[in-house]
Amino acid sequence: MDGDELLFLCTADRTVKRFTADDFVKRVVVLLDGRRTVDDIERMVCDGDSERRADLRDVLTVLSEERILSKVGDVAEEFGRLGGERAEFYDRQLRLLQDFCDEGLADCASGVQLQRRLDGSTAVVCGVGGLGGWVALSLANAGVGTIRICDFDRVEPSNLTRQALFTAGDTGRHKVDAAAARLRAVNPFITVEPVNRRIHGPGDLADLLDGADVLVNAADQPSANDVAGWVAEACWPDVPHIMGTGYAYHIGVIGTTILPGRSACWACVRAETFADHGRDRMESLVGKREKAGAVGALCGLVGNILAWEAVRVLTGLPPALTGRWTEIDFWPLELRSRPIPQRPDCPACGAGSLTGTPG
Repeated sequence: MDGDELLFLCTADRTVKRFTADDFVKRVVVLLDGRRTVDDIERMVCDGDSERRADLRDVLTVLSEERILSKVGDVAEEFGRLGGERAEFYDRQLRLLQDFCDEGLADCASGVQLQRRLDGSTAVVCGVGGLGGWVALSLANAGVGTIRICDFDRVEPSNLTRQALFTAGDTGRHKVDAAAARLRAVNPFITVEPVNRRIHGPGDLADLLDGADVLVNAADQPSANDVAGWVAEACWPDVPHIMGTGYAYHIGVIGTTILPGRSACWACVRAETFADHGRDRMESLVGKREKAGAVGALCGLVGNILAWEAVRVLTGLPPALTGRWTEIDFWPLELRSRPIPQRPDCPACGAGSLTGTPG
């Protein structure tokens, strides 16, 4: 407050709003601390005065229209609907989800509703190495109700610097077993289903996708492109899939989110990017190195972006990666995106078709 001016500074999105305000307005604002009902405030500031009651309604209307008031009256009471232990466990996350609701970014009024969507959802993570391990860990922290993790590998000493789910004591264990134990320890309210399997084709994914709400692809064996094609075929036309494909040197491939029937499919992505740099005309003379360099901080950066995208899909918040292909250059810390249009003649997703198979 400054003289006759009332200033609201939202530290979440750096929004600043200024209003001319008299002493009555300032008194009302001070009382809007989430601990009092509108009736309580009316008794305190209006004292039966009908004109003051009209003024109070005007103040509340303006604050509501400017999205300054929360859509839930008593935040603590609302969070408590999850149950005491869950409300305490997810407290900071619920506050953020409530902010999204209050800002009109969600299709519901309560952050508890968004959390319940996570609680009731199933996410599949293919590959729990440098990227997938971070994805699974963040989804577990967020409270995704069921997480299915699929990998065939065992933990090696060289994994430990960048793969968040393992310790030195896990060396030699199947990754999915060690990862499942860690995820269950992180969040007692979730279910983890480990699947020790090497993917050879789309058929190997069928049971993993039973009841799934999203799949995050972080597998790269036998190659990132092979697995991406199999994932796209297995997920079509029912399961949203996030195609993050890895990292090399200082480039992290965040990829794209495919919403079947609503966005460009994997075939559209391949058609748009396959000829980049003339690759479609190249003949390989020297094979790429078998293993690329990596550091944990960069794996975590890409993996957590993919996890945040999955949370958006599962809660109904607008996905950020749909309809474009995104990479991050770690050196200048720049995101680079290009649009991926939904091709009208695509046999899989064109003209609203859901009968084809992207590949």
